[in-house]
Amino acid sequence: MKKILILFIVFVSLSASAQVQRAIAGTSFIRENIIANSEFHFFRDWSVIASFKSGIGESVEFFPIIFSVPNTKTEIHGLQLDAEVKPRDNQMKNSVSGFRLKNKDFVKRSVFIDKTEVGKMIAYIERDIIPHLKDTYKNKSKEYVFKSKEMFFSFLIDEKDARITIHISDFGPLGDGNGGGDQIEFWTESKIEDIPKLLTTIKAFYSSMK
Repeated sequence: MKKILILFIVFVSLSASAQVQRAIAGTSFIRENIIANSEFHFFRDWSVIASFKSGIGESVEFFPIIFSVPNTKTEIHGLQLDAEVKPRDNQMKNSVSGFRLKNKDFVKRSVFIDKTEVGKMIAYIERDIIPHLKDTYKNKSKEYVFKSKEMFFSFLIDEKDARITIHISDFGPLGDGNGGGDQIEFWTESKIEDIPKLLTTIKAFYSSMK
């Protein structure tokens, strides 16, 4: 009986400290149109980029994009997220990296965030993150989560420590879905103060989208 009680206490403790499931599934409307069309145009605006960097040199960058199909009225606005991370396994390390790669020891993956999801992400940051940037707890934690079809964004407050974690679906080095169903993870504790700047930049992107 005593052994059962100890196991129960350990289980409850592990459950309380465990992070929420990072499951994301789906394909953005932008990617669906890339797959469906044999000809299209991509406009990427790198003049203003919202970015986060970690202490080990990993980074994520958000910038606006416009997808269009020639000779049609199809034009889709959204965000592209580029993640450059250190490989977690041999499969990623040996894969082809995306263009504009800054460091050969990193791999690069990209996902898309549809315009409707960008609006929801702005509301999430304004409501769940900005007012709680200075929050602290004692023997407690709280996690605020936003999920799009291709991205998981978490703001975690664990007692006095705060962390941003971003998971994105791995669609493979060519974006063709050959990523084995894995996810790419980026996290940082050192750049929490950059969140208001991220919000300002994303709002500027969003206001310019049709």
